[in-house]
Amino acid sequence: LRTERLITCKQSAPQWITTFLGSTDTSLVYEVSYVNPASRTVTMCSQNLTWSELISVQETVSYKPHHLESGKTIFEQKAKIIALCGGWQKIKNSIEEATVERFKVNAVRGRDGFERVLAISREAFAEQRRMQGAV
Repeated sequence: LRTERLITCKQSAPQWITTFLGSTDTSLVYEVSYVNPASRTVTMCSQNLTWSELISVQETVSYKPHHLESGKTIFEQKAKIIALCGGWQKIKNSIEEATVERFKVNAVRGRDGFERVLAISREAFAEQRRMQGAV
């Protein structure tokens, strides 16, 4: 199964960046997701569209069953962040550093949110199985 979606994210950029580029608190991200039921894996690949002429952020997230511990999932997240403003190394480095720091914070939030969704789903499916067993 392959899906594509356009995601809008509300988050503010560092003040020094918005001074140069103008203020926008909504970013656009293009994401392609792959679900393989046979191997029980999910892979999501995303690319920023907002400010893509200034910075490229490519992220890959995958979930797959743990090969040694049944019932556990391996979560892997990789990101490639490249500032594209050639010639201005100090600005380029500052943009990359600020983006990496923001990415780290958002990565933790995203993983925690997904884990909450999974926990809620497990509870709902367990309740559904209990109700079907009682019928």
